Amino acid sequence: MNHASEPRAVENTSEVSTGKHWRRLAPVALLYFIASNIKNTIQSALYIIPALAISAQTTNIIDSQWFWPAALGVIGLIVISGIVSYLFYQFRVRNSHVEIRMGLFNRRHINLPFWRIQNVKVERPFYYRLTQFAVVVLDTAGSAKEEAKIVAVTQRYANRLRSQILNERTEFLQSEESESSHDHAEVSEATNEKSTTDTVINRRSLSDLVIHGITNNRVWIILGALAPFYDDLAEWVGNWLSQQGLQLEQLVGSTSVAWWQWGLYAFTIMMLIMALMALLSVGGSLLTYYGYTLTRSGDRYIRKSGLLSQQEVSMRQSRVQMVAVKQDWLDRVLKRANVFFEQNKTGNQQSQELMAPNKLLVPSVTLPEAGALCEEVLPDSQLFKQKFNPVTVFFLFHHLVVRLLPVTALIILVLVAEQQWRAVSLCVVASVVLSVVIWLRYRRWGVARDDNYVYVRSGIIGEDFQVFPLYKVQQVVIKQSVMMKRRQLASVKFVLASGAVTIPFLTESQVRYLANIALAEVERSGKSWM
Repeated sequence: MNHASEPRAVENTSEVSTGKHWRRLAPVALLYFIASNIKNTIQSALYIIPALAISAQTTNIIDSQWFWPAALGVIGLIVISGIVSYLFYQFRVRNSHVEIRMGLFNRRHINLPFWRIQNVKVERPFYYRLTQFAVVVLDTAGSAKEEAKIVAVTQRYANRLRSQILNERTEFLQSEESESSHDHAEVSEATNEKSTTDTVINRRSLSDLVIHGITNNRVWIILGALAPFYDDLAEWVGNWLSQQGLQLEQLVGSTSVAWWQWGLYAFTIMMLIMALMALLSVGGSLLTYYGYTLTRSGDRYIRKSGLLSQQEVSMRQSRVQMVAVKQDWLDRVLKRANVFFEQNKTGNQQSQELMAPNKLLVPSVTLPEAGALCEEVLPDSQLFKQKFNPVTVFFLFHHLVVRLLPVTALIILVLVAEQQWRAVSLCVVASVVLSVVIWLRYRRWGVARDDNYVYVRSGIIGEDFQVFPLYKVQQVVIKQSVMMKRRQLASVKFVLASGAVTIPFLTESQVRYLANIALAEVERSGKSWM
């Protein structure tokens, strides 16, 4: 059995076969399996962090005699599991199929025909950066999870394998779509020639990534995970300030400190915390998207990025179901937006936007760039030239009068009966804030359409836009309550392979018109949503 660094048959760029013999991975794959075990252990441990933190505070488990032996045992199991995964992993590529055998107790044999593989990603984790190896990730539409990974092949072979798979996939789809065409051979040849040229669509500079880190701050997730340790952190900060000669107890009890000085102290501390959070977020943005380049090769878009771990993700243009342009409030101030190309979502894929597996993100582009990207993927779309029709004012009536007012009135009556006047004032303030949020959301809702596309606008302070072709619609759902029916109102939901888009509280005539033109276009065009 051969050690596979790079198969012998790759001298020809169109040939990636490893032959009939099963191949083992290069020894560097041990790093991948051990790192994966560490990652999975940490992700599992996140759920028990609060319990561990409480135990550490109450029982001081770190100083117990069994803590370090247990920790070393866990580390040993992680390493042994990685070695076992490496020893029982074999693969081969032949006859336009990728085959993988892996596992000791839970044996798996994966056999993927090239034509079933919908997306190929080439990744280089940071521990591969000093080597010539890469990870090939093969995705299909049959599972929400990545069905197969070849975790240690040379980067040259990985790129050739990706090209071969995508070319055969394209030829397969072309043959399906061109069965009735007499010029199929010419079409296939033109497609292959076109796929050899790469065109750069977009690049992101360091300043763009810094802006992305500031406007898309996700450090609150880390702060939430650190919640069990806040008491320890506060004690550490207090001790450090005491060492610097600053006693908070004396400062609080001092009558010589004016109220405006206290306000200045609090404001300064808050700014320092926000600056630290922004700095961490910017660092995460640079690690993830450094060297961001979006290219087009034939009918595929390829994204390359990453500082420590390099990632390469591709997506066929025909698989793009919808383009979303999202602006948070800070994005609007800086006149930036995040653009998402959304393809089909299978199973229970996580929908966290920035890292969702069914989305290709172009971070922090300018509005003209966002419009150009939208038109690039969806030809002839005119997102920022549309005049959006608002939803009806019954949206406000429903959320303010039917939902918010009764709940607020009931809570206030209970609080008044208990003579909780401060709580009453807080309830009134909260209801006013919610009313403003509902009004802002009402102002943002809008829908427009042209001959080929539907455009939807939503948001509160920021703005989100969604654009999808009419022929991509798989299902139309019209929702109408009793109250809405009396007022000849309805909501419409367009179901796409990437998810659903709902537009609430339109007139019944608008809803039925949008539904009819979408279904008519699906029937008339005969185009495949894939």
